Amino acid sequence: MDQLSKKQQKKLLKKQQIKERFKEKKILKKQIKKQQPIQQKEPKKEDQQIIKQQQNKRTKDQYKEIMQDAQKIIIDLQFTDKMVEKEKVSLYKQIELCHSMNFRSDKPLNLILTSQNQEMEQLLAKSNSNNWGISQQAKHYLELFDKKKLVYLTGDAEETLTELDKDKIYIIGGIVDHNRLKSITLNQSILEQIPARKFPINVDLKTSTILTVNQVYEILLLVNNGLTWDEAILKAIPKRKINN
Repeated sequence: MDQLSKKQQKKLLKKQQIKERFKEKKILKKQIKKQQPIQQKEPKKEDQQIIKQQQNKRTKDQYKEIMQDAQKIIIDLQFTDKMVEKEKVSLYKQIELCHSMNFRSDKPLNLILTSQNQEMEQLLAKSNSNNWGISQQAKHYLELFDKKKLVYLTGDAEETLTELDKDKIYIIGGIVDHNRLKSITLNQSILEQIPARKFPINVDLKTSTILTVNQVYEILLLVNNGLTWDEAILKAIPKRKINN
């Protein structure tokens, strides 16, 4: 056989190199294909929903268990009939926010709704409130708890709340328009002979010291988790409402 020229040798070498690279790629593809069945496949959408539901169910069970022994906080819904539709929707959304904050908290409060009428029940049902794990009661709080343990939280009170007492049950008035329904929660506490307390707000607010339901709840939640009153109040109240 005639000896190959340098040009032919280079050409042959290049062909061999291409052939080797092709073989290597083929081997690599086979190896990857072998590994794929071993790797965990992404669950189908239906399976993902089932897994998520199972995880949520376990979380909710734990949540409910923790709440049983937690500080009790009532949102009093007996004033619902005094509010217009827009205010009722706003209140429902505030309650939803209270639950959301509570559910994510390391140390949740025992959230209880009282005097819940059918209209508010239907509003809350839009957010599947029956699955929240909280207590929703049609009864008035005086029918459910020892009156001696109750404390009504209202910005109209004269005396200040200094600490959370685990043996006490604190009531938040479930109202939205505080200007139109001015002093209604204080008057209710006087009528029922229940002690009324206000938060120790030491910051200069641009508006009155009347807070929304979710702001009151968030302050209680933060204090329950170890923050001071000042820290909790500054965190819960929007900065735009505080004078510099």
